[in-house]
Order: sequence, then C-alpha cells, then structure tokens
Amino acid sequence: MKAELKRLLGPEGPLAAGWNGYEPRRGQLAMALEVARAFLEDDVCLVEAGTGTGKTLAYLLPALMSGKKTVVSTGLKNLQDQIFDKDIPFIRKFFGDNFKAARLKGRENYLCLHYLRQALAQPGLFASEDEERLKLVGRLAPRALYGDRTEFPFLEEGAVLWAAISAPAERCLGLRCPEMGDCFLWQARRAAAGADLVLVNHHLFMADLAVRLSGFGEVLPEWEAAVFDEAHLLEEAATSYFGRSVNSGALLSLKHDLERAIAAAGFSAQARLGPSAALFGRQAEALPLAFHQKPGERELWRDDHPEDGPLRDYLMNFYHDALALAENIKPLAQDDEVFGPLLARLSETASNLLFIAEGQAGASGAAHDYVYQVERQGRRLTLAAYPISVARQLADGLIRTGRSLVFTSATLSSGGDFSYFKERLGLWPEVEGLALESPFDYQGRTLTYLPAHLPPPDDPLFPDALAAEVEALVNISRGRALVLFTSYKNMNHVAARLRGRTRWPLLVQGETGRAVTLERFKDETASVLLATHSFWQGVDVPGESLSAVIIEKLPFPRPDRPLVRARAQLLDDDGRDAFMEYFLPEASLTLKQGLGRLMRSSRDQGLLAVLDVRLSKKVYGKKILRSLPQNRRTSDIAAVAEFMKDV
Repeated sequence: MKAELKRLLGPEGPLAAGWNGYEPRRGQLAMALEVARAFLEDDVCLVEAGTGTGKTLAYLLPALMSGKKTVVSTGLKNLQDQIFDKDIPFIRKFFGDNFKAARLKGRENYLCLHYLRQALAQPGLFASEDEERLKLVGRLAPRALYGDRTEFPFLEEGAVLWAAISAPAERCLGLRCPEMGDCFLWQARRAAAGADLVLVNHHLFMADLAVRLSGFGEVLPEWEAAVFDEAHLLEEAATSYFGRSVNSGALLSLKHDLERAIAAAGFSAQARLGPSAALFGRQAEALPLAFHQKPGERELWRDDHPEDGPLRDYLMNFYHDALALAENIKPLAQDDEVFGPLLARLSETASNLLFIAEGQAGASGAAHDYVYQVERQGRRLTLAAYPISVARQLADGLIRTGRSLVFTSATLSSGGDFSYFKERLGLWPEVEGLALESPFDYQGRTLTYLPAHLPPPDDPLFPDALAAEVEALVNISRGRALVLFTSYKNMNHVAARLRGRTRWPLLVQGETGRAVTLERFKDETASVLLATHSFWQGVDVPGESLSAVIIEKLPFPRPDRPLVRARAQLLDDDGRDAFMEYFLPEASLTLKQGLGRLMRSSRDQGLLAVLDVRLSKKVYGKKILRSLPQNRRTSDIAAVAEFMKDV
C-alpha cells in the first residue's frame, strides 16, 4: 500500500497527469503513509495537519485501498457534506470509482414523509409564511435525493416547520410507519450498510458508541476502521452523549404529544390516563417557572444552595409521577405506533430525572464521575449530569477494540506535545503523534500583532482600550476582519463603539442567523464580523473578505462553569497543576483554531492579532506562542499599517 501511495501522490501519478498545476505535497504523503501504517497494523495514529496539507485525501486513499469498511467521522456537518459532495467525486475522477460511499446523519436531519403528509393535510396549523414553505417542501419532496434538510435551504436552522416534518428518535414510528418503504432515513441506513466508506459526524458516532456500550443495539453498521477528522471536537461530543439531561422544551413537547394521543384514543384512554397525564403536564410547565431564573449555569448539589433542597424534592416527586404515568400507559403501548414511542420517551425522562436527583457533589463511586448542573437560556431550563472525564468510556468502547483508528485535526498538540489530547481521550501515553506544519507561507504572507501597551483583560480599563484598538485595526485592514471574543459582554461593548464610528459594514453575531451572517461576511468584502465561541472554528472564508483575524483575549475555559471547575478540581485532587495541564492546553488549542480562520488557501494573506498582553508578558505565553504559526511578529501598530497597505 505504501509504495502505491507514493506513486499515486507523486510526480508521475494520476493527479500530476490529470490536474493542471498539481505539485506533490510532502506533508500529504507523510500523513498518508502514517495512516496506511495504522490501517495495515490495526493500530492508532494521531496526525496534526496544518491547513493546506491535504489531509482529507491523505486519509481517504489509504482507507479505500485497505479494503476495510471505514467510518469517517467529522466534527461539523459542513465538512461531512464537503467530503461527500466534493472530495469523493474528486477521488472517483482521478483514482477510480470501484467503491461505494454513503453519508449518514442523525435522524432529525431527514424529512419524514409520514409527518409531512400529516402536515400537508392540516396546513392551517401553521403560520401563513410556514404554510407556503410547507407547500414548497411538498412539491420538492418527490425529487429529493436524500431527504436531507440541506435540500430545503429556505428552512433556517431551528425552524418550527422542520421540527413538525422531521422525526427525531422520540417521534419516529420505526417499522410501524406507513411510509417505511420510502423513508429517507432507512434508505440512508441501507446505503451505509452496503458502503465501503461511511461519512458520519462525531455526534452520530458517539450516539452509536453510547448505545453499544449500554448493550441496547447500534446506530451505525459494523465497521473495521475509523477516521476522526476535527478530532479536537470528540471530547465535547462524547461528554454530551455519555451524560444525562432533561430540558423544559422536551418536557413540554412530551406533554403536548401525550395530550394529543390521549384525546385521539377515546373515552376509555382519557379516563385511564387523563389524571396522571394532567399531573405530568403541570409539573413539566412548573419546573422552568419555579427554579433557577438567573441566566447561565450553576452546579447542583453543591455549596448548600437554598434552591437545591426544594429542587431535589421536586425532581423526586416528578420521577415517581412520571413512573406512575408510564405504568398506566404500558397496557396501551404494546405494538401501538403512538403509545409505544411515547412510553419509551416517558421512561427515559423518568430515568434521567432520578439520575440527576440522586446526584451528590463530591460523593465517592459512580456519582463522583459526574458533575450535575442547571442551565437557564431564556425560557428554557436544562438539568444535566455530565461525565467529568470520558477517557474511560472511550478507552473501553473505542481505543481498546483493536481496530484501526486515525485521529486528525489542525489542532491536536500544544507545541508539538500530544499529551493533553491523548489523556482526554483515553489513548495510551506511548502513542506517538505526527505534527505536520501547514505548507502555506505564513512567514511571507502574514503578520502577527501582539500589542504591549494595552491593560490586562482583568483591568477595568480593558473594555474601552480593547474597543479603541479594534477600531484602529479594522480601519487599518479596511474592514475585511473577523473579530473573535470570549464573552458577549466585550463583543457588545466593542459593537456599540464601532457603530457610527467606522464606515465598514458591521455584522454582529446574534443579530441574524449564523449562516446568513457568514454569507453576508463573504459577499460584503469590506464588512467586519464580531462573534463569540461558535465562530472560532468552522468558518471557512478564503479570499479578501477575511484579511484580518483579531482576537480579544486568550480563550481560557471559564473557571466558573461547573464542568470546567469539576475537571480542574479532579486534577488538583490528584496533586497536579490544573492551570498548566488543563486551562493552558485548552486555551492554546482554541487560539490556534481561531487564528486558523485567516489562511484557508495558499493565496490568502493578512493580519493575525491577539490583544492580550499576557501572551507576551507572562511566562506561559511563550509556551502558547510556540504553538502558533511561526511568522513575523510586532507590537508596533505602525508596522501593522505598513504591512496591510499591500494586503
């Protein structure tokens, strides 16, 4: 395999012969050979590949040549789509098409024909705008290739209409569905079962792993090898799927579905279920109204908070009443397409209520493995128990299975050291990592600005100084800037300063949907985009529209967040330095992600600015700087202005 890879990617290979201007990339070949080794030896490999390495081709070719059924898991759905829609056709064109590839997403991403037909039969249930869009979905559905929501781009993220015509697990009728023969999800699953290469995302992969570890089935077909692209996002996905949660939105949805089902079932069901269902509904409605009205997160069962006692009692009562309702539903649920799924949802809800209510901060045993928290976002309340570490679950369910595993990303190491990533995912310490620098000319095409005159971020003068500095920089860059923040407070402060003081179009996260904001940023070349955490990665804007990345301050995890505090405490209890072993690597990796938004192609150029004096004045700043692109650096804004004249 290795000799063939050298030929395919070399100066005499099919790419060189058929692609005008192709130049072999040493980093791409080095990665392909390391991936091939992992496939041949049923081993694990880690590859940090800088932007422009060509890592997708470097892992797809060995995977296809190995003959192993391979799952490729990505952190973001847009990369999953890019590989399926662009990279797979590229491989077919230059290397042959004697393989089958399939794309599989979570069931909530597929149009449900059953619920679509129900909605079309009752269009009056929707607002007039949604009624027109529903009719358009009805006209397009027969021509849809996959039934993927991306085939209906006029339905924005979180659209109420999509929620009504899709079928997440709790709404899916499964084998009892009258549209089973034409179901888009089942077509996708059949294609995945017969494919050599299956493209999924981390959340779907972790959902499958969690189900397998519980012993209750599977989500993905059996596989022999797995590649994790954007592997730095794996821990977050695993934390979500190995945790337990109850949120007010899901509770109210279950309440309404129960009411509709009972009303449609007739007098006997109403008499049997009505009182206990009404009690469940009242409790579901009261929970978000009675507890934790302050926005943000708070750890539960800690520090003798005055709300914790009443909340625990409430959850225990809620659990017992939900369990009683489930017992009443059981006789109606057997082989019933409506009450069967409702019973499953109710049972899971009851189980999660009990798990969270019985939690105890600092307890020994299994309870100590979790952090319990409550979070308020607007009117939505979420109660959750998240594992403090997912290393054990990943080691047992994934790492130690003896299958070929490839972990890759542009950000896996801190200064070439993979220790942090390996520990978080339960990898053996002796696993070596391969770090490949980006082939892009950072030295010649970028400048890093590290101002020394600003106050530190904890100084009360920092917000005003920050706003003035951002204003000066976006004027120097003639707009064309992405400004990344760690807090909404500072983002809004800078936005207020820039409005009316700069002539460049100003886009602020949250004022429009993420996709719309990004499209405007791409199209309006001179615009300035101010954004927080969700824009630190996954933003791919090559060309002039993004000529400067300006970062407010080092993105350390917030120590007041329950999960962050629990992970730091775990290290402290073990006699380790939480700052050096957790906070610093996290900040370093996130900073690399943010700065990586600038160079998306070999033709890109521009400014990288970090407005946090700790990077140049603190001892630990030197460690972070070693992880960043090695280019020209300055603390002189006049040098920035001179550099940007030609950009």
